[in-house]
Amino acid sequence: MTKNKISSTVRMEFDAGHRIIGHQNKCRYLHGHRYILEVSVCSENLNDIGMVVDFGVIKSVLKNWIDENFDHTLILNKDDEELGCFVENYTKQKVYYLPFNPTSENIVLYLSENIIPTLFKDVAGDFKINSIKLNETPNCYSIITC
Repeated sequence: MTKNKISSTVRMEFDAGHRIIGHQNKCRYLHGHRYILEVSVCSENLNDIGMVVDFGVIKSVLKNWIDENFDHTLILNKDDEELGCFVENYTKQKVYYLPFNPTSENIVLYLSENIIPTLFKDVAGDFKINSIKLNETPNCYSIITC
């Protein structure tokens, strides 16, 4: 047991395309990013071998979901379904639909509310998700603290 919370972070990268409906500049067009996702977990207690939780466990749980759903996909607003269907039919590109524009802010919120709690519900340990950070570019990111 410690007097302070200890945080551990896993970082992973993935490639995906998107567009922002209603954007007034270049982001209204289809384009891609090399996203960087960082998920931090924290605890006041370390496990029997001195960890918040094994990095490998966090990484494998997240990576499996990211690889299956976001990596090398087109992430679109559900209102962009006509475009998504065209892309899927023409290129066989996988499309992942969100209920809103796929901004980094919305993606972080979506992951924190809909995906990550479900992924980690069966992972053993006395920890909680502390923050989720998503870099859309090397210099631009959104972060949510849980």
